[in-house]
Amino acid sequence: MIREQYLGHLWELLAPVPEKQRREWMYDYEEHFRVSAELGRSEEEAASELGDPRLIAKELLLNYRVEQADKKKGSITLVSRAVFAAVSLGFFNLVFVLGPFCAVLGVLVALWATSLAVAVSSLMVMYEGLFGEAVTSVQASFIALALIGLGMLLGAGTHWLTRAFAKLTLQYLKFNSKVIRVRKG
Repeated sequence: MIREQYLGHLWELLAPVPEKQRREWMYDYEEHFRVSAELGRSEEEAASELGDPRLIAKELLLNYRVEQADKKKGSITLVSRAVFAAVSLGFFNLVFVLGPFCAVLGVLVALWATSLAVAVSSLMVMYEGLFGEAVTSVQASFIALALIGLGMLLGAGTHWLTRAFAKLTLQYLKFNSKVIRVRKG
């Protein structure tokens, strides 16, 4: 009975993972119970050896999220999911992963907004050149082109920073998951 409850609970906790991957992972845990029974150990002992299914699920989800982000070349969305999976593993990760991640993510959002605002401000300059008296239409055209170029440069730089941030965060999460495995083992 313990075996069924343990494996059922672990299966439910791993719901965010595709069924094929879950089945592969669950095979290992089912095999552990089978081998333990062959060696004459009780289901309680086998479950105790494995540890808390919630912690196992959190570690497996972290590794899965990190692998997914790594396959997609550090997509910021997938890296964010991996960060939240890491945060679920403890207070240390809450302070040293989530805090800096949110702060840098806020800076990146501000840079994206700035590059967009600079590029869109060219429309205001063109409007002023056509209907206002502050600048001529020729001057407005050159100013608008300069603003569009500056917006594009800021956008390209921000894109590079976003990718670099995602890669660095992913590298840290890989390191973090290795440390968790070493500490556990």
